[in-house]
Amino acid sequence: MLEPLLSADKIRLALSILCPGKKAGSLLLLCVLAQGRALAGGGEESIFLDEMPVILSASRLSQPINEAPVAVTIIDRQMIKDSGAWDLSEVFRLVPGMYVAYHADPYFSADSTVAYHGMVTTTTSDRMQVLVDGRSVYSTLFGGVNWSDLPIVLEDIERIEVIRGPDSASYGANSYSGVINIITRHPAETQGQMLSLTSGTGRKEAIFRYGGKSGDLSYRITGSLRDDIGEDSRIKNPTSQFTFWNLNKYDNKTIQNLNLRADYQLTAADALEFQFGYNGGPREVGEYGNVSAISRRAENHFEMLHWRRALEAGGELSVQIFHTVERVYASLKDSDGVSDGDAILRRYDIEVQHTFSPFKDARLVWGGSVRYDQTYAPYYLGVGDNQYLFGDFPYHLRRFFGNLEWRARPDLIFNVGGMIENNTYTGTDTTPRVAVNWHMLPGHTLRFSHSRATRSPSVYEKVYDSYWRSAGFYPGLPEMQTERVKSTDIGYMGKYAGLDIDFRLFYDDYSQLIDVRNKRSAANGNLNAGTAIMRGYELQLKTQLGDKTKLIYGLSGGSVKSDNVNGVIYSDSLPKYSQSLMLSHRFNEQWNGSLVMYQVAATKFNATDYNPNENRGYYINANRRLDGKLSYQFKMAGKQAECSLIAQNLADARYFEYRHDNELPGRRVRLNFRLDM
Repeated sequence: MLEPLLSADKIRLALSILCPGKKAGSLLLLCVLAQGRALAGGGEESIFLDEMPVILSASRLSQPINEAPVAVTIIDRQMIKDSGAWDLSEVFRLVPGMYVAYHADPYFSADSTVAYHGMVTTTTSDRMQVLVDGRSVYSTLFGGVNWSDLPIVLEDIERIEVIRGPDSASYGANSYSGVINIITRHPAETQGQMLSLTSGTGRKEAIFRYGGKSGDLSYRITGSLRDDIGEDSRIKNPTSQFTFWNLNKYDNKTIQNLNLRADYQLTAADALEFQFGYNGGPREVGEYGNVSAISRRAENHFEMLHWRRALEAGGELSVQIFHTVERVYASLKDSDGVSDGDAILRRYDIEVQHTFSPFKDARLVWGGSVRYDQTYAPYYLGVGDNQYLFGDFPYHLRRFFGNLEWRARPDLIFNVGGMIENNTYTGTDTTPRVAVNWHMLPGHTLRFSHSRATRSPSVYEKVYDSYWRSAGFYPGLPEMQTERVKSTDIGYMGKYAGLDIDFRLFYDDYSQLIDVRNKRSAANGNLNAGTAIMRGYELQLKTQLGDKTKLIYGLSGGSVKSDNVNGVIYSDSLPKYSQSLMLSHRFNEQWNGSLVMYQVAATKFNATDYNPNENRGYYINANRRLDGKLSYQFKMAGKQAECSLIAQNLADARYFEYRHDNELPGRRVRLNFRLDM
């Protein structure tokens, strides 16, 4: 095996002096390419795959991460634990290129914004697909995800696979900028009882889990109760003296969760998985001088059945069926008085998938799905003079997909795939992808890929589309179409002794971007007028600094150029750089600690500020945050126990995320006690 010319120590030294920016990323890639030379002869496949983690989500095939057709970040259980995250949404700050804004949504759910590569025009961040065990939780009403409404606790997550880039070829429309797949733990790995109690500054939580087994049946039941007061009631450093800009949002939450997962091994080849989840409780939502909830309660649940049959030669046939209900009971107060804010979102989905080997050195996964969504939200869908828009708004979706992996040589892998999708809003679309991965040296891989992706309008956007095309406005307005993107990706993955490097350059060409809220878009005759060009880089490093210390570093940056048609801001909506660093250390058998740093450059978003007279330039200033965690493990009555002290925003930094009235909470300290029984 050939050894790299640069030692791990030299690479660490070089990286330590790199500044955020394109030049830093380019220098890193040049260093890697300059030292490589092609392998003589074919060699054995195994030398390219040693110690490479296996992912499940990128192409719907199980494959080593350095053979995936897209860039993927894996957030495992230990990373989640070391991060000290309170909300699930906070975990994604560790992903290069991900933008997270705490409780940025002031209108529907008072929830966080999680967006890959910025370009956020609404707080719901509707350009990224999110799955839980393969089940889509992308909302029908506004798009995006209501993170606090998911029936899941961090303790039950095995790992999270984040696809960094468009992946409509595998998961269809709305996998427009990326995909998050949250994978929960198998019940066989969570046997016995677990109790977790948390108390701290404005935050309390109790979790109880029980895992059992009876013959070939293993199951897990998890229940939790959480109280969260959210942001501070008043903004400490307001950018304006207007009352509106002095008060934070109403975002207190009580979250009740119940989750059941049961796995039954029917035969040696057949397995059946059943899941049920419930999430509910009272929630505040709204802000001063605008819509606010006098009372609001969430009632969400889902049921999922997943059957798998193992076939010969590593193949598999599977059928997944799920049903989801998101229900809101709300009494809202706005300028017109008290309004009924009830909403019901229903989803029915069935998917069939088949994996097999069509010929030597090749694997093919193909299948299809049918989905039916139904949305009832009279207040939120009421536009113009229609304060309420009653009725159930249906949405039908049919999909056919296929992805082929072909190992042309031990060091050369091709991935070709695509999806044909038909929906009741925009008709039929095809989204192809082609990628090649070259193991140029053992432990060093180059990837090139090109793909196309789409985003379908949300129910809210479709209602607005019909409103603008009505007889009273612009009946000749063309019907709204899907958003489109053409994405090109060049990636490198390398191993240098104890250092793992994942580097990526990307070029994304966005077109037909939707805007329905601005009358100028309708008046100018095109609700799909938006365009943007995004260029950038991403770097992810993982290294063991000795036996007891681990460092994980992420860096990303780039630019967005747009004509900003009709005044919709896309330019500069990608931070020039953002970075995260997690340092974890095991002091001895009892004590563990971690420090996490996040930094984001100044960013411009379409909804940064609604008052240009305040002259704030429509930018959110750069910010930096530091979190810490210290844990002590011990035995209690012969059982494993742990006490942890977690401090978020250690420096008590007061800065804004997404908007000038969305100030991050000050220092938050909490104590957690966990007992495995």
